[in-house]
Amino acid sequence: MNVQVTHELLQEAYELEKTFTLSYPFGIYKDSLYSTTYDELTKWLRKTISYLKNHHMEYESLSLYHYLNSFRGKLGNIDQHEFKKILSVLEQYFLHN
Repeated sequence: MNVQVTHELLQEAYELEKTFTLSYPFGIYKDSLYSTTYDELTKWLRKTISYLKNHHMEYESLSLYHYLNSFRGKLGNIDQHEFKKILSVLEQYFLHN
């Protein structure tokens, strides 16, 4: 794996994690924080998925690929807790590959 690219992807994710500042005062969303930048989250997700596709010959068998792909079109619905989970899974993958 290209160490520089994986580092850049993680750095972008750490920066995006800081955008989870939007909260709602009522309903089921009131206990969570949401990102203020849907477009940047989407761009990062596409870049990360593309990286996996380009650097892992059998990417379709990767559970990480399917996990990340499951968020396409739904990133606006994830909260800070879910993004931290995505980040943790990605860190573990890059650490072991």
